Amino acid sequence: MERVIVGFDGSRGAALALAWAAHEAELHGAELLAWTVLPQRPVVEEAVLKAIRRAVHETGDIRRVTCRLGYGAVAAELTGACTGDDLLVVGSRGRSQFTGMLLGSVSRACLHHAPCSVTVVPDRPKAQRAHGRVIAAVDGSLHARFGLRQAGREAALRGAVLLVVHAVYWDPLGVELMTPGGEQLHAWGEKLVADEVSSAGLSAEAVVVDGHPAEVLTRLSADADLLVLGSRGHNPLSGSLLGSTSDYCAQHAACPVMIARPPRTDT
Repeated sequence: MERVIVGFDGSRGAALALAWAAHEAELHGAELLAWTVLPQRPVVEEAVLKAIRRAVHETGDIRRVTCRLGYGAVAAELTGACTGDDLLVVGSRGRSQFTGMLLGSVSRACLHHAPCSVTVVPDRPKAQRAHGRVIAAVDGSLHARFGLRQAGREAALRGAVLLVVHAVYWDPLGVELMTPGGEQLHAWGEKLVADEVSSAGLSAEAVVVDGHPAEVLTRLSADADLLVLGSRGHNPLSGSLLGSTSDYCAQHAACPVMIARPPRTDT
């Protein structure tokens, strides 16, 4: 991770995202950029930039940060500023004191179009509370595997416990010749988690639990510092798309959600 880029619009949600991004940049030794996007170039650009710098520093003790201005569509500008080696951080929602735009639509667009991993920070001060736990979800897909490795790095940097979760959920398609029982699904899930953790060379606690992945993960997020998910994937046990789970968790989880996106060459 070379840079942490955070979308900053002056809202409370953006302030929380900035505080999280500053801590993340410090953990990784990365450059921190606070990026504000305006609909059009202001008449007195330096005056606007000065106001943004003041708003950035009023959010907390953030010392090493570079403020940048962009113009046009917010999500397009933010994602266009990123490379595959960056981390983009956005608030889950908020109203900009600079542009009046709703950040919620921006965060969702960034999730779908950024070329790098994206973290969505919920607009809840309690989400900043430390629990000493990072959660990763696995389903056997390449993207979930990449997310697991990223979660392992994040847990190590925080000195946190890594919790690897697989949700046992069978969504019948109506064409199965046989339907596996609950014990068989749990056995498959336990083997999947064990294989993924071993392959990644990580030390982790395994959790295999009944329920839809989105519901299971959002429930567990209440006691986590970070939830890390792959950007998309196909669960061979349930047929459900992890992409929809990632999207749901980014909107509803109680803690910051990192959607880990592998380099383009791995997709």
